[in-house]
Amino acid sequence: MPWLIKSTPSKHVPLSGQLFFVHVPRCGGTSLMQHFSVPQKVIESRGLLGGLAMKYFFMRYGELEKANFPVKTRENAVCVSLLLLSLVLYVNDAPLPALFGVPLAIWLGSLAVFISLFTTIVCTAPVIGRITPVHRWYLWFVHYPLFRLCEALDWCTGTNKHGYIMHLTAPKLLGYGYVTPEQMDGMNSLAIVRNPYSRMVSMYGYNRFGESESFPTFVRRWKKLMRHYIERGEKEEWYTPCHLLPMFEYTHFNGKQLVQSIVKQEELKLLKTKEGTQEAIKVDSTVSDLPDVVRDALLGMPHTNSRKMSKKWYDFYDQETMDLTYEMYKRDFEVYAYDAAIKERPDLKPPRKNRRSALGALKFGSWSRNSYMNDEGMRVSQANLFGSVKSSERAAMQRRSSTTALKRSLVAFDRDEILASVAGLRHNSDFSTVMEDEPENPKRKSYRRSSTSALKRTSVDSSITDDESDHSKKDA
Repeated sequence: MPWLIKSTPSKHVPLSGQLFFVHVPRCGGTSLMQHFSVPQKVIESRGLLGGLAMKYFFMRYGELEKANFPVKTRENAVCVSLLLLSLVLYVNDAPLPALFGVPLAIWLGSLAVFISLFTTIVCTAPVIGRITPVHRWYLWFVHYPLFRLCEALDWCTGTNKHGYIMHLTAPKLLGYGYVTPEQMDGMNSLAIVRNPYSRMVSMYGYNRFGESESFPTFVRRWKKLMRHYIERGEKEEWYTPCHLLPMFEYTHFNGKQLVQSIVKQEELKLLKTKEGTQEAIKVDSTVSDLPDVVRDALLGMPHTNSRKMSKKWYDFYDQETMDLTYEMYKRDFEVYAYDAAIKERPDLKPPRKNRRSALGALKFGSWSRNSYMNDEGMRVSQANLFGSVKSSERAAMQRRSSTTALKRSLVAFDRDEILASVAGLRHNSDFSTVMEDEPENPKRKSYRRSSTSALKRTSVDSSITDDESDHSKKDA
């Protein structure tokens, strides 16, 4: 999620005691926000309109955690009241003024039906996350017509044209300037990951178009939706919604770990008991030897947003869905050392690793539950790494918003990029405002050339299959 512990006007917290949560979607951790009272703190820090907007955002976020197409909502309660009022006015033929020749009762009834359908069907996770035109309209709508009232950059939560801010990857947080390299270097950061097979079932439960959409159908459609990332490593929200991204994109950049502590969801239970803590140390678990701030946060984390499924996650799989899931998220298996086999399903044959995938995984060092510590147990600065990541991401944004890029899109008739420019998602004035106080780096031009090469190499490494990897190399 966002900042969990940070300094406020009423309470100073040293940077070493602050905690930031890089929230990988569908990996657990939403309840951390409630545990640390983040919604209340955000609402209290806003003005009247901003507070109301963020209050509605958090309310809506909670509704969508419970149901894909929520019916029992406050919006529908208001709509039912409006519809009943319009029926009473229409039946009694009340002497009310007409608008454009249409009785006011008809207008009220139409408004009630529209709001109900809009909030129950259109503004939902499956529609916004999986129907590209609606997704892109949403990014534009919350940023411009709503005047960015639903964003809280000081807490890194809410939503704007970059997507759900609490679901931004660590590189994006640095690139957009929402978190500075100095903050990233001095604070405590945490991410929770989970078995990619289990995560896919969770994404199915959250993003499916109702009970009628089967798991195999969903997985096949999910891979098609992921085509921009598969073909050229596209991680921008305009192309690839946050739920589609592999987990390693949230915690790493060019093979380097950015998040201080990465914990496996399956091992959180070891923190709850004394015996579990001893077992965690014995098996070298991800929850052993954590920084005190991180450990205390995980100990107090409730689990309140789980979706009840009709069967165990491993029972959803057949050979086809297992192979497709591994193809899409094979780097997650390698980076976080998850088994490609499902031990509860010995009837399924685990996917085979190919040589090219193994070579691509070599760039990822062994991930650490405290990446800021060296072998001697001393905290070392990662400021240079975070600064280079920020510069690379910022350079990519500036290239895309340049006039040259727009001309190239017009010549090639790249409809996606043209539409992004027209919608204002290639206009980075807000990004410039965040960064305007930074000193100019005299070596910026030479660094941008090197970062361009690094980004090209990254897009190749993000490919999913051998043939798609070859295609990515040609594009790069």
